[in-house]
Amino acid sequence: MPCKGGFRKNIEESKVRYEEDKKYRESVEHKHWLWLIDQVHKTESGFAGLSHPNKLYFSANLVSGEVYNGGFDQYFFNSSGDYFNYAIEGLKEIGAVESLQLLLSASRVLFGDGQVPSDTTERRLLLSSQASDRTTEALEILDQIFYTDPDGFAELMTKFAQTHFLHSDF
Repeated sequence: MPCKGGFRKNIEESKVRYEEDKKYRESVEHKHWLWLIDQVHKTESGFAGLSHPNKLYFSANLVSGEVYNGGFDQYFFNSSGDYFNYAIEGLKEIGAVESLQLLLSASRVLFGDGQVPSDTTERRLLLSSQASDRTTEALEILDQIFYTDPDGFAELMTKFAQTHFLHSDF
């Protein structure tokens, strides 16, 4: 009996999630994001070829995507951390004050008061030398706060994109 085990509810929830995902995949935000990824990874000019507002949008979105996918540790471990300085500027520009403070706190946990290396290999070497239960626990707390979306990140990103006409070609 599907209803007694809660299967009907799960099926209905899955249908709703599928429709939401489908709607997002058809949105200008998603089309813009795919375009940004292609520009950064599949063109000769790469990230340098983006307009300044697109650099900020891309870098701030990387923070959100990586943290939601695997936490601040993942953000700094992956190549996304290469864009750390642009992410700081982007989070400031869009008004994501709490997210910015969380990112800066995570960088202090991992790198102290030193600079975050923009080179992935160099950053990974530092990360492996800093790994400890203390850093893991501190990052987990920051991740949990980030997950509460203290800034209303998606709305701020949409407003930024609209202000800078980033979605006008999509």
